[in-house]
Amino acid sequence: MELKPSKGLKVHVNAQREAIFGDESVSVQRITLNDGDRVGVMTGRTLIGFCEVEMQKLDGHGHWYPIDDLTGEHGERIIEEEIPIEPDEERDEGSEEEQA
Repeated sequence: MELKPSKGLKVHVNAQREAIFGDESVSVQRITLNDGDRVGVMTGRTLIGFCEVEMQKLDGHGHWYPIDDLTGEHGERIIEEEIPIEPDEERDEGSEEEQA
C-alpha cells in the first residue's frame, strides 16, 4: 500500500548516502550533498529507514535518502512511523476461493 500526501513536505537534504532500488535488489551508495542549499519534496513513499524525495533543482527525479539525514522546511525532525494494517478477512477468503 502506498500513501502520498496531497502536498509533499519540503525537506532539506544533507545526506551522505543514497539508496538505489532496482528490480532485484537494493544498494546503498555514498554521496555528498552538503554543498549548497539542497531542498526537495517528500513523495510519501518510505521503505525501511529511507524515503523518496523529489529533487527538482538537482535533476527533477525522485531519490531515496535516509530519513535520519533529512530535516523539515522549518528544521523539524522527520520520523518514520510504523502503522500496522489489519488484513481484511473477507477479502482473504474471496482470494482463496478464486485460486481454488
